[in-house]
Amino acid sequence: MSTSSRSGRPTTVTVSYVLWLVTVLLGLISGVIALFSGGGANAQAQNVGGLVIASAVVAIIIALVQLFIVFKMRDGRNWARIVLLVLAILQVVFGIASFSIFGTIGLIAVIIATVLMFLPSSNGYFRRG
Repeated sequence: MSTSSRSGRPTTVTVSYVLWLVTVLLGLISGVIALFSGGGANAQAQNVGGLVIASAVVAIIIALVQLFIVFKMRDGRNWARIVLLVLAILQVVFGIASFSIFGTIGLIAVIIATVLMFLPSSNGYFRRG
């Protein structure tokens, strides 16, 4: 089992942690872009713009909560690993319809990060935490 020298954390968990951080960062960037691109000139565009802004705010909040969970996963909390698994499944199910570059990169990162969390060397780390 390969471990990080200072933390005793397996390399698989560390790489998964970094990939989850990339995913959260992409979610935050997407949310901020949507937040500043929402709105329009006429009433119908303003209604759609309001929906886009509300969705962007929700996406930012979800990304921040996910960031907290990612830190707990890094610290070896098994409950955080399970929550991230559920979030990964949801992201894969809903992310397949997304054809943006952020969506595609995030989807790939989530799949790899999730697999790394459940490799044998990672399992031992989470049993201890």
